[in-house]
Amino acid sequence: MEIGVVLPVYNQKPQYIDECFKSLESQKFRDFQLVIVIDGANQETVQAVEEASKILTIPYEIILRNENKGIAYSLNQGFSHLNHCRFLTWVSSDNRHYPEFLQTLYEHLVNAPEETVLVYSLFKIIDQNGKNRGNVEIRRKNLTNFMTRNKADILQESFIGASFLFKQSAFVKAGPYDSKFEKVEDYEFWIRLLRIGEIKFIPDFLMEYRVNGEHSYTTITPREDIRLKSIAASNYNRIKQRDTPKVSVMISFYNQRKYIRQAIESVLNQTFSNFQLILIDDGSTDNPWEEILQYNDTRIIPLKIENGGKARALNIGLTYALGEYIVELDGDDWLETDTLETMVDEMSKQPDDVGLCYGNRKIWIQGRYTVVPGPVYKGMNYKDKYEVLTELKTHCPRLYRKSALEHIGGWPKSKAEDFKIMLKLADHYRFYWIDKTLYNQRRHKNNITKLEQNENQQQIKQMIEEVLKEWGDVYKPEFIEKNGFIETVNLIKNNNS
Repeated sequence: MEIGVVLPVYNQKPQYIDECFKSLESQKFRDFQLVIVIDGANQETVQAVEEASKILTIPYEIILRNENKGIAYSLNQGFSHLNHCRFLTWVSSDNRHYPEFLQTLYEHLVNAPEETVLVYSLFKIIDQNGKNRGNVEIRRKNLTNFMTRNKADILQESFIGASFLFKQSAFVKAGPYDSKFEKVEDYEFWIRLLRIGEIKFIPDFLMEYRVNGEHSYTTITPREDIRLKSIAASNYNRIKQRDTPKVSVMISFYNQRKYIRQAIESVLNQTFSNFQLILIDDGSTDNPWEEILQYNDTRIIPLKIENGGKARALNIGLTYALGEYIVELDGDDWLETDTLETMVDEMSKQPDDVGLCYGNRKIWIQGRYTVVPGPVYKGMNYKDKYEVLTELKTHCPRLYRKSALEHIGGWPKSKAEDFKIMLKLADHYRFYWIDKTLYNQRRHKNNITKLEQNENQQQIKQMIEEVLKEWGDVYKPEFIEKNGFIETVNLIKNNNS
């Protein structure tokens, strides 16, 4: 046979199974064999498969397994029965395929240059009722822009989709699907497959991909989980290929679409290029992805998560950061072009007990149409951790040793997480100041309410009291305030110490 098709089936709505089987039977291309792998499905699903398969006139085989072992295991089992086929694909039991689905994929692959290992096409999105979602022509334009990528971009984003055909010989070289990456096993496989040869995109709709179905993995698996699993798959392969950067720059942002391009480009335009850029969208509602998806750069790791605050966003980013050093950048700020080069060079000269280095920051006041330059805030050297506490300062830009961040458990959940993490680090590590302006910080009018200001100051007080107790309860704090802000912290010797 020319084409082998695997259909893994877990619990599924009988109507969807019936529609899927009818779409496979309707294929104009007839030189294909179907292997149906029932992956520990319930009895209703088993009966639906047996009933739907009665219409098939192409060669098929049903593998009935009582134990659910997942899609990766099912695909490998199915493909092991199709090693006589030149080309392979797999389909889901709730999708529908147009009659020209296999024919078009086949013709493009056999007529492509010899080094081509995969062809893939556009696909429509349908809802649980089988109705098209969104405007088809708008989707054609947007999806074509997204899917027309260089194969190296697979490390940044899974752009292959649900309509594809690949060579059996490439499958053998790439190796089987990996069960460690359940839910994103296809993405992890694409990363390995695309190292074998070239790809070709077909700008035609050839099938319909169902979302919001009762048993669809996109329904039962949170999007955040899928994205995190995808990043883990990409990182796993980067590490295997020894494609790891010196620095991981992390930009966490929430509703900063109008500024995010400047932040991103300030990183991409660095004189130091050995970095990865982790973009962490903390549940924005202003659709920043229209801006972000314009950047096709394998150093960019785009991550969209549910809104949970800056500390949570940064800690998720830290989990997937591959660099020896971590640089933190806010979504409305930007770096000088030599920031990474300067900081990496200086930090590499420091002993291991220096966990954080920082420079000076330039303030810019955001007006209606432009920014107005403000003062430069310099960093400073500290004689000990108590001076870090009493000075009440934070510094930008901050370059951390990743090992130091991991040692202290990452960013603490706090409205003043920037200051809290300095205190946590100061208990174990020394700091190093680079006396050079390396960071540009945008100031907004009215970007913090009076209530938030009061809450923030109260949190800082509580934080300082807790930290002093953690440091041995040698001192108790005396807070000197001015206009609602803590201006000075005096340390008074605790008589009990």
